[in-house]
Amino acid sequence: MGEIDLLVGLTARLASSPRLDDFVGPVVDELVARGFAAVWVAVLDEDTGELITLADVIDGAPSATPFAATIALDTRQPLGRAFLERRMIHVAEPAALQVLEDGDPDDVDDADDAPSDRLALPRSVLAYLRGRPFACGPTLGSRGQPVGAVVLSSYRGAQPVPEAVVAHGVVRALIDQLGVAMERAVLVARLERLDANLRRAQASIARDGRLKAVGELSAGVAHDLNNLCGFTTLAVSVGARSPADAFEVMPRIERANLAIRDLVGRLQRAGRPSSGETEAANLPRILDDLLIMLKPVLREHAVELDVELAPVPLVACDPVLVQQVVLNLVLNARDALTEVPADRRVIKIRVRDDDGVVRLIVADTGPGIAPQVLGRLFQPFATTKRDAHLGLGLASSRSSLAQHGATIEAANLPTGGAVFEVTLAAAPAAAPVAAVAPPAARPAGQHARVLAVDDDPDVVYIIHAYLEPLGYQIATATSSAQAIDAVTREAFDLVLCDIGMPKHSGPEVCRLMREAGYRGKFVLMTGWDRQSLGSDSRSDDWEAMLTKPFLGADLIEVIDAVLGHVSRPG
Repeated sequence: MGEIDLLVGLTARLASSPRLDDFVGPVVDELVARGFAAVWVAVLDEDTGELITLADVIDGAPSATPFAATIALDTRQPLGRAFLERRMIHVAEPAALQVLEDGDPDDVDDADDAPSDRLALPRSVLAYLRGRPFACGPTLGSRGQPVGAVVLSSYRGAQPVPEAVVAHGVVRALIDQLGVAMERAVLVARLERLDANLRRAQASIARDGRLKAVGELSAGVAHDLNNLCGFTTLAVSVGARSPADAFEVMPRIERANLAIRDLVGRLQRAGRPSSGETEAANLPRILDDLLIMLKPVLREHAVELDVELAPVPLVACDPVLVQQVVLNLVLNARDALTEVPADRRVIKIRVRDDDGVVRLIVADTGPGIAPQVLGRLFQPFATTKRDAHLGLGLASSRSSLAQHGATIEAANLPTGGAVFEVTLAAAPAAAPVAAVAPPAARPAGQHARVLAVDDDPDVVYIIHAYLEPLGYQIATATSSAQAIDAVTREAFDLVLCDIGMPKHSGPEVCRLMREAGYRGKFVLMTGWDRQSLGSDSRSDDWEAMLTKPFLGADLIEVIDAVLGHVSRPG
């Protein structure tokens, strides 16, 4: 019963821990307890074909000078022959073996007198084993394949290892369990490598797909930006003719610039990297962003959009993932519609709240999904496209959505065309935010001192030109060195500083100013999307952030909010 309990305990240990080291130690200890004062255990490295030492015990204790971390198999030696024949080999008289000199593997003592099939042993190994009898051989996996090795020596002093002891009973069971543990370790390592490779492949697929998608959006944005820039450039030419003409076209130029800012903001949100975490995603805004940017591309393909967005709560998902899934569905629908006449190309998009589940439906009036493809549409490499598409987009979308508890399904409509439905859980309701009272109106003629810092001279010029007539005392700087020098020489109530400064970024300028003794307020100006700035956008070192391009009213609103009622004598 003791041996059975031992094997049951080792089996339980084998089942409970995937670590090979957790199992090898107890097995070696048991082999030593059963009379083997010398035990060496190694696992086979699949990539190199070498044995990697796991345990090395001499005279009943871990070897003070381990023989070797890795050993290459040599069929002239007992262990190599044992691997070749997949059996244990017993060497009763090691001194009778042919001796290989370690310095030159081809230099063999008494080579001319020794039979050609005589086993050999390096002199260093012979010395390491104390010249004592030993048994060696492979540990085998479930299919009889070698997965490791074991060498047993110093049996009850220096006796030869009985074949029956190694071939049957507990010792045999221990060696077999070592084989099972090693095979599992090899399989786990192989799975980990495959999983790592799969993750890299998925990340590459997602990255490539995202680059392609952002490219599609960029094309649409570029179209609209060219139109708007062309209009504003021409409008400036009109305004240059007379003050009356300038007064007439300025509101139109302002509206065009606001439209440009809106388009750039949408593209920045589209290009934001995914966090991979579940957040609160605003589905209607994502759709609005995408469709605004895609409209020129869809018009180019004569595709009509039919959109109905019912009020829905925020959804629990990575916002960038939702954006990419929606974008893929719309672009897939656009591609499908190329097979039908231009007057029948319609993409219908519906969003509705179904008792806490938000449903997004994207349908088209195309030819539908072929029956032989529909059943495996979300499997990798399934595609109906003929232009070298890999067919990984929908498979990746379903897998990624599933990580957030969301689903995507596809079907053919009875009236023709394909329909996709994405279901997303509503995000938990956020705690209500206390209302903030708007700042009181600033008294006329206030004299706050403001330092405007930007490496673009035109920017600081226009800030100066706008604020000075309103009663502000304005100084400007076009480098971080000038700005830091200015606050050490003069007292300022507020510093307006661009984030993208050369040599020192806006946050670094703020830090250097604080270290130099500046105690006034600090506002960062940036042309980047605020969310893409990460934690910097919520630093305690500055009071606010102003996103470019901004109107004069936006500038005054931020100054009022930050400074309150700051007034200095003129």
